[in-house]
Amino acid sequence: MSIKTDLAKEIINKISPDYAKKRGFLFGKTEISEIFIETDGEADFFGKPKGKYVTVEADFPRLPFGNFDEEVLAIASELRKMLPEKGSVLAVGIGNSFLNADSLGPLAVENLLCGDSFGRKLCSLVPGVFGRTGIEPEILIKSAVEKLSPSAVILVDSLAAENIESACKSVQLCDSGLAPGSGFCGGKSALTRETLGVPVIAAGTPTVARISESDSVFAAPNDIDILVRRAAKLIAAAINLAVLPDAESDLIKGIIL
Repeated sequence: MSIKTDLAKEIINKISPDYAKKRGFLFGKTEISEIFIETDGEADFFGKPKGKYVTVEADFPRLPFGNFDEEVLAIASELRKMLPEKGSVLAVGIGNSFLNADSLGPLAVENLLCGDSFGRKLCSLVPGVFGRTGIEPEILIKSAVEKLSPSAVILVDSLAAENIESACKSVQLCDSGLAPGSGFCGGKSALTRETLGVPVIAAGTPTVARISESDSVFAAPNDIDILVRRAAKLIAAAINLAVLPDAESDLIKGIIL
């Protein structure tokens, strides 16, 4: 069965809705699902790398007067579980700043509280895309990791869903990094703990739907420019709070809103 989505929740619900290694729970009123893919057989069956996949349902991108604070806290609490307790963190904005549907990563890192503050260091990088820099993003990311020696890397990237109705309605976190071909524009190299030498967490929201068997045709909502900016703010606030828990929430919100 071919499923054209980067969302583990969509894959599981379609292929194996009774999969034993998933659970759902609430953070306040915010719905969260947790899926574990633990064996090579499961990874091959679902077409996803082994790891923990968390999906936080998010209304803020589409309903900006919704429960922003609770959704930030929900994402931050799940992200914090995947991060080492100490050490600097490098956040990388994957994608093309000049293409609305692929600009989630670069927009998110613009809203981070970078530098040495609140007892921990948060760094950011926007490697751009090969078509504009002539350099594969993976090269710049690996070089930054070698020089900075962070305790973990967070990759923020636009994802593709199976249905356009899913666009900008959730945030997926996973501790398996990014596999080749995942994400909206599909990176060529794996960005994982094995390739970077540190824990790698991927965070993203679906901004497009694949509508072609060749994976070359995508559809995006008409207002994707607005939706992706709100989703980027949501993810950035969650990263700030997860990495810098001692920062005041009002400061974090003041940076991004």
